Amino acid sequence: MTAQPAASPAPEEGKLFIIETDTPFCRSLIWRLQDAYFAQRGVEAWRQGEVPHYVTSNPTIANSYAEIVLAFWRDRQRLAPQAGDEPLTVCELGAGSGRFAFHFLRRLEALCDDAGVPPQAFRYVLTDAADANLDFWRRHPNFEPFLADGRLDMARLDLIQPDSLALQVSGRAIGPGSLRQPLVVVANYVFDSIPQDLFRFRNGRGYACRVSLACDQDPAALDPAELLARLQVHYRDEETAEPPYAEPWLQRLLADYRRDLTDTHLLFPAAGLRAVEQLAEFSPQGLMMLSADKGEHRLAALDGRPPPGLVRHGSVSLSVNYHAFAQFAAQGGGLALVPVSHHASINVISLLMLADAGHHRETQLAYRRHVQEFGPDGFYSITKHARKTIPEMTAEDILAYLRLSRHDSHQFGRYLPRLMELAAEFDAATREDVTAAVENVWDMYFPLGEDLDLANRIAGLLYAMDDPERALTYFERSMAIYGPDTGTLHNMAACYHLLGEHAGAAALLHKVLEYDSANESARMLLAECESAAAPPPALAANG
Repeated sequence: MTAQPAASPAPEEGKLFIIETDTPFCRSLIWRLQDAYFAQRGVEAWRQGEVPHYVTSNPTIANSYAEIVLAFWRDRQRLAPQAGDEPLTVCELGAGSGRFAFHFLRRLEALCDDAGVPPQAFRYVLTDAADANLDFWRRHPNFEPFLADGRLDMARLDLIQPDSLALQVSGRAIGPGSLRQPLVVVANYVFDSIPQDLFRFRNGRGYACRVSLACDQDPAALDPAELLARLQVHYRDEETAEPPYAEPWLQRLLADYRRDLTDTHLLFPAAGLRAVEQLAEFSPQGLMMLSADKGEHRLAALDGRPPPGLVRHGSVSLSVNYHAFAQFAAQGGGLALVPVSHHASINVISLLMLADAGHHRETQLAYRRHVQEFGPDGFYSITKHARKTIPEMTAEDILAYLRLSRHDSHQFGRYLPRLMELAAEFDAATREDVTAAVENVWDMYFPLGEDLDLANRIAGLLYAMDDPERALTYFERSMAIYGPDTGTLHNMAACYHLLGEHAGAAALLHKVLEYDSANESARMLLAECESAAAPPPALAANG
């Protein structure tokens, strides 16, 4: 989607194309460009690293959520056993690449096994507004077992109108009042990317902020990502006597801010709050939400703020007013679980929008252990610190960090160059431990086809550890994801040669030379293989 300039003549040097003037922030073209970007890019937005997602899509945050969701299930078994055998539905909003869902499902599966809970007690629903993402999930081999046994489903969902979920695998529909169990909602990096309202409060007076957009290039010649990157944003305050909402509960929230804030610009997540309200109607029992994003839940942190700047990363994002979500839950008699210390990178909150919210003791304990005491934000801080010391790490250091990260493939990718440097010095015990860590990392890897070919790099490490047989397995995994290339085929041939399988090595080297006839290294290795594979000369007869 591209916007048309306000005037047809090309601007003079230093002039701007005026794209939009004096529009309410929540109805700005920014949000339509955002939708167009995700529809156009699909999973490429995450594969190419344009949209940040690691901090909310790693095994550590997935473990935190799985622990809390299992605790919530136990609470519901105790408080409302009449729900029977209906699975607890976990709905992920704006699931994007699907990587968080995979980590969550794997960790929940392990926790269920430890606790003697059948995994089918849970049903996970991936949702997104971009059809391309649903197609990607449906084809991903890591999701096959979960789709096959009914633990995973998917639905297209527009968060601005979340009226129902049409599940594409089972064919079932989830809508208002259709669930006996509460709905569990996962909303990571979602509320920062959907329309928000913007207000200015000063000395007890309220102003609605209106936005104008300009660009220094013809917007008709730019795709959504290029236009979002070049937008110039200008705000104007317009005094408003009454809150611009029909819903009394939104009016009350905004009136409280007018009273409590001294001088600030306030992002107000009316669209996100409405979405949560509608999703809560899917079950008469209410809703439990887990959400991670950059944002604030403390009222004092919302005061004294300038107009927001767009954070640009292919798409755009803004900070999330988690204080509004917490107040929304409290107004309805629910409970908001929030961090007790200031976060450095990511804020993780939970809303219990249930009539008996305070009685969910196990849920509150799990949140305290896995978010408040040490959680995703603390883990991310540790990984940033650890990165500075990688050149001095021992193999034992790296293995300890890998265990802390629950064998996170992203972190492992950072440690690989150092492991390659150390590989020649590994004793038998270290080789055994590194090999086991590699298998665990691969078991938790959800490939998107990124630039880093993890399987190929692991194969190189195993080769350096004198384990050509395992190296071959990972070269084959590399080709399954990225396809064959002459470098991989050459390396596989070297493994076969070391294993004494000279004919297999020679066959691969012939393929290499077919596409790269000038590859002298392949030609020399082929000569060695053919010489080794040749039958020994016959003995001369005794005369």
